[in-house]
Amino acid sequence: MHFFHRTITAALVSASLLAMMLIVSAPALAISVQINGNVVALNPTPIERAGRVFVPLRGVFEQLGATVVYSNGQINATNRRHTISLNIGSTQATVDGQPQTIDVAPFIIGASTYVPLRFVSQALGAQVNWDDSNQLASVTSYGVGGPEGNAPLPPTSGMQLLSNERPLNGAVVRSMEPQIAAQFSRNVDPNSLRIRLDGVDITAAASRSQTGFTYLPTSPLQATVHTVSVRARDMNGQPMSASWTFTSQGNRM
Repeated sequence: MHFFHRTITAALVSASLLAMMLIVSAPALAISVQINGNVVALNPTPIERAGRVFVPLRGVFEQLGATVVYSNGQINATNRRHTISLNIGSTQATVDGQPQTIDVAPFIIGASTYVPLRFVSQALGAQVNWDDSNQLASVTSYGVGGPEGNAPLPPTSGMQLLSNERPLNGAVVRSMEPQIAAQFSRNVDPNSLRIRLDGVDITAAASRSQTGFTYLPTSPLQATVHTVSVRARDMNGQPMSASWTFTSQGNRM
């Protein structure tokens, strides 16, 4: 009887050890990046550091329509709407001329320079979603093969459409649910108004009029850089657009 129990116990222990070995030896999923639904082949591959996804300097951002220049440890990325400046080893950055702070600085491994995917993508006006179970970062870039395609910006574009935007352009706010609002420099057709927050259409949830709009987030925002973009037609039917950015304090992936 004792032999029988010892045999069963040994078998259970062996099975447990085997299961643990299989779990430990199971390879971790590699991090993948999608841009507008298409997986991007990156070499070297993305890596995670301090809970952030970092990608090699070139490849992703050029596909977001940005020109990237690297010189003496300084990284400058520019697209049609935004300009970003970062420095290797520094958590201080500049977005559209406004100082920003990131949690983890860009770094170099071997011959490759790595930058934080979410921070740079959102600063360039894209939206980033993270699927932890599949280790997948999905980037949606509007105006670069995304939901708005490659359509050019309307003829009248820029901050001249907006006044008294809240939070202010480039501001850092503590609230995770800040009021997002702006007044228009001239009257617009409310039915033509389209408002996006980080690429997500929030028009239906916003209070809109000919002279401005107000939106209160329905859930806490992530701690990162956020982009608000506005498109509309004035009362003469002329298209207009503008965008601005603000940062919810923290910059988490």
